Amino acid sequence: MAAPGGAAVHTQPHPAQWWFTTWGVEDLLWPHSKGKGVTVAVIDTGVQANIPELASAVLPGADFKHENGNARVDWDIVNHGHGTGMASLIAARGGRNGFYGVAPEAKILPIIADTDEAYSKAIPFAVDRGAKVINISQAGPGECDPRLQQAIRYAIDRDVIVVAGAGNDGAGSNLSLSPANCKGVVAVGGSTKQNTPWHKSQRQPYVTFVAPAEGVGSVLKDGQFHTSEGGTSSATALTSGAIALIRSKFPQMTNREVVRQLIASALDIGPPGWDDQSGAGIIRPRLVLNGEIPKNTPNPVFEEYDKWLASQPDSKSQGQEREEEKSGSSAGGAGDSEGGINGPLVIALAALVGGGLLIAAFVYFRVRGRRAAVAASHPQPGPYGPQSGMGPVPGQTVGGPPPSMGAPMPPQQQWRSASSQSGGPYSGAHGQPPGPSAPGRPPGGTGPQQFPPPQG
Repeated sequence: MAAPGGAAVHTQPHPAQWWFTTWGVEDLLWPHSKGKGVTVAVIDTGVQANIPELASAVLPGADFKHENGNARVDWDIVNHGHGTGMASLIAARGGRNGFYGVAPEAKILPIIADTDEAYSKAIPFAVDRGAKVINISQAGPGECDPRLQQAIRYAIDRDVIVVAGAGNDGAGSNLSLSPANCKGVVAVGGSTKQNTPWHKSQRQPYVTFVAPAEGVGSVLKDGQFHTSEGGTSSATALTSGAIALIRSKFPQMTNREVVRQLIASALDIGPPGWDDQSGAGIIRPRLVLNGEIPKNTPNPVFEEYDKWLASQPDSKSQGQEREEEKSGSSAGGAGDSEGGINGPLVIALAALVGGGLLIAAFVYFRVRGRRAAVAASHPQPGPYGPQSGMGPVPGQTVGGPPPSMGAPMPPQQQWRSASSQSGGPYSGAHGQPPGPSAPGRPPGGTGPQQFPPPQG
């Protein structure tokens, strides 16, 4: 459809978006939700906010890499805009290319970061600004940094879901990658157009489940659709979009419950049972949106997180606080609780204490009035000036956004990716560098292809 004097606006998804058929996005997901009211933080290379596909989708963000950087600009030179590609997969609005994200009514909070230190600042920033999902389509070899793990804890304790790419070197060195291996993170592997495990996806115990990865192209910083080999970066972004749909429809559903239900929705596509390449299998968001998930199914992600949390020095006190909150809410105004104080006794004690306070107040003001009369006849020197603890010193700045990190990015700087051996997101987390797209053809293909119907 074309508006007079304006650019063409597409109302149907791009024909290369094969995952729309696999998940039944238009027919089975969008009737329930399009992600309205949910903010997804994209921790990546920045997001090009001025492209038509992301019009009105991108919020002001933060740059923890460059001095005075702007996260609404994609700084990725080598790979044409990895962060923009991820944001497009999550929340693109159609625009000139007809490319839609899974959650086209969600908002994107762009954050630039690519190191553990930067992540440990970016995650709390996202949480404090209302993100309910945090997408990290990046990874690096090594164990989870303690600072990063504490940042993830900060997010989980505030009902946020952190999603990260499992990695794309499963057929090679297959190293354990962070932040996918951090406790409490939903680590996403990749699946193919035929709903089989993607051969490059990392084979690690931390893999939670898989989502479409093979041949997933996207709209990049130049505003054009580009094909791609695909990767777990794309699978991660698509998963974040699906989570945005669920959190939009069920705003009271906790992060733990969303993750549990997504795991339970998965269709086993690897060896029978849980496996290191595909985890629980390929997720089927429609089952969650339809309310078809049984109760009391396992949640390995949070079981592992709770084990880690129990090992922390302050976990006991926090656990006790949570239990007290639960018991208090479950009491819900009931008269007596086992081992507690009954309601009438509490009222009597309150009345007794209140009467004592009234008597004390009466005596205090009588004495103070007599002292004031004496003081009036013996004036004292004036005030000594401002006291400590009363507020900021004049000119002092309180609060405000966190400072930017690092220096400007030099030309051709490589970004951390989901592959331990690659130099940039498209050769790692997202796949190979994109090439020009062929109109009407799926990414990476030579002509029209048939895709599997919605699963299950």
